[in-house]
Amino acid sequence: MKRLTGKMMIAWIDRLLADPRLKPEALLRKRWTWLYMIVNFIGLTCMTILGFVWEIWPILWFGYALMISQIIAIPLFRISKRFDLVLNISYGIIVILAFAVMLQTGGLTTSMGFVFIGINCAMGSVLAGNLRWTIGMFALYCTTIIILGLLQPYLVTPDYITPEVNSFYFVTDAVWVNACVLFLVILFMKDKSQYEKSEAEKLRKIDEAKTQLYTNVSHEFRTPLTIISGIADQMDQNKNNWLQSGPHKIKVQSQILLRLVNQMLDISKIEAGSMQLNLIHGDIKKFLQYVLGTFNSLAEYRTIELEININNDALYADYDPEKLMHVLGNLISNSLKFTAPGGKINVRVLEDTNRDQEMVRIFVRDNGKGIPQSAIGHIFDRFYQVPDEYHQIHGTGLGLTLTKELIKLMKGDIIVKSTVGVGTEFIISLPITREARKEKDHGVSKLHSDLIHTIIPITKRTRDHKINPKISLEKPILLIVEDHKDVVEYLIAILEDYYIIEVAQNGKLGLEKTLEIIPDVILSDVMMPEMDGFEMIRHIKNDLRTDHIPIVVLTAKGDFQSKLSGLEIGADHYLVKPFSEKELLLKLNNLLEARHKMQKKLGSISSLSHQGNAHYKQEMLFMNRINTLLDKELQNENFGIKDICMHLNMSRPQLYRKFSALTDNSIGRYIRSYRLHRAKEMIEGQNKNVTEAAMDSGFKNLSHFSTIFQEEFGYSPSKLL
Repeated sequence: MKRLTGKMMIAWIDRLLADPRLKPEALLRKRWTWLYMIVNFIGLTCMTILGFVWEIWPILWFGYALMISQIIAIPLFRISKRFDLVLNISYGIIVILAFAVMLQTGGLTTSMGFVFIGINCAMGSVLAGNLRWTIGMFALYCTTIIILGLLQPYLVTPDYITPEVNSFYFVTDAVWVNACVLFLVILFMKDKSQYEKSEAEKLRKIDEAKTQLYTNVSHEFRTPLTIISGIADQMDQNKNNWLQSGPHKIKVQSQILLRLVNQMLDISKIEAGSMQLNLIHGDIKKFLQYVLGTFNSLAEYRTIELEININNDALYADYDPEKLMHVLGNLISNSLKFTAPGGKINVRVLEDTNRDQEMVRIFVRDNGKGIPQSAIGHIFDRFYQVPDEYHQIHGTGLGLTLTKELIKLMKGDIIVKSTVGVGTEFIISLPITREARKEKDHGVSKLHSDLIHTIIPITKRTRDHKINPKISLEKPILLIVEDHKDVVEYLIAILEDYYIIEVAQNGKLGLEKTLEIIPDVILSDVMMPEMDGFEMIRHIKNDLRTDHIPIVVLTAKGDFQSKLSGLEIGADHYLVKPFSEKELLLKLNNLLEARHKMQKKLGSISSLSHQGNAHYKQEMLFMNRINTLLDKELQNENFGIKDICMHLNMSRPQLYRKFSALTDNSIGRYIRSYRLHRAKEMIEGQNKNVTEAAMDSGFKNLSHFSTIFQEEFGYSPSKLL
């Protein structure tokens, strides 16, 4: 409780002394000195009260003067940025006043301990952290002592300074000064420990940031490397199939890797101060129209409307074409990344002449998912990722950092406004100068094709994979949930000989398609728009209709925590890109083999005690629900598939697909077999005759019962009697 009260007191003091103009270390010193001043003020007040009680009237003026000076100094200290100046001036006044009192009382030997007040003030000045003022304070104090020593033979001790009063004040002042020094030492040691912990925490965060960087970079590299490696293998195995599209896809992914490397190198150059502006003078509006036009094909590919509002009035200014291209490339790419298909991105360019400095303003607005208010202040921090439900990684966290650094290099500014669910707007402000060499083509020639491709990967449309709607009895159905079309095309190439392939572009569509077709196995990415892979898996595993479906996660997120999260949610396997084609085929095949073993166990009615099988807990719960329904309605010959669907809240196709996946049997055949096995048990164990057993198991037609009993067991029911 005491510790909590102390923390609350310190927190209150920090709020009281808060000053955005001061750095954290200065604020810490301000707290020390303010507390020291308060303790001194309390001591001075007690001494003044004691003088009043003892009726030492000639020196009460000193106590009143000190209290007045501190009453003025303490509030001024709180609001002043130069708190060290306030502290040292107020303490200098106290030293001079103490010197005057000691002259009045007869010198050092009869100073009533006021000699300690000066040293206390000198010690307090150390806290302010201003070396010159501290030296000056000690010099002032030493000067007063030296003068007193020189004047000692000429000073007279007043009658009211008795040995008893002098001794009492000496002891009191000595104890008070020692208490202040002890307070100072304890405060310093405690805050020094906290400061060291803070520094250790900073180092820990730096290490975490480095680890995060390696994780993010490896994540960003994995998907392009998966495609490059996979397509290279496919070209080696099936050269004719990949001769046209393969080289282009490899080139695009290589450009993405090059862009990531260039971002890291550019930030290093900026930090080292080696990056220079290469300014040209041209019509910045025409240049921006050209740059933004290169994004049209990418926006069209993602079915996002890119609206460019730039009037035809020329605006000549100095700018660096390459760096401005990088800035726009990062911002437009971000907007395309976080805007759903069917969304809109609007770019406006305006000239602002209402200020002392002419400015050109570029507005990039989208109606995407938006950024939480808590994250807006950090999005330009290096390696920062806007947190989401499952802490997905959406890049290296370098793009916006590089964007801001480049804009600062161009002496500009960038701000962001965003509302979650509404959209985000970036506003770039660049100063207009007219000093550089004029370029006829406004700097377009500076943007060679390789540079454009590293910023905007030129993506050709690939054919959409059309799925055969007919369900084959020979091949299992595999649902691929992946938003990267090149990865999908590669996966189809290696899996289509073994599976009927269905494709969904994100977790939301994957969940809908899972409920529609009840696939035999799912292969899913993690990081996807609208609904990520983890959330989709959680929905699938919590739904009675789909909880049996095995799921393989195929992702670039290879850190241990992500693997653990995926397996905890219910994924059966976790593969990291780039992956081995053979390993993927083997894992999928093993899952299907395990399903066949499960079908043999769950599909056999000869032994109805599957409850003890811990490997198929969820599957057994489903089978037990069906068996319970059949037992309850055993005598009702009209109870069938329609009634089971209604009780389980499933459609007929969903029930067929799930039941077939669990038992490799049809639900209709299972119902009939279940009734027959129950009838057999009645005849054998309950001593019922054939007619009673048939009626009690839902067969009203005795001849039909005998016929299908013969088909099921190979002998007639009468042989059991």
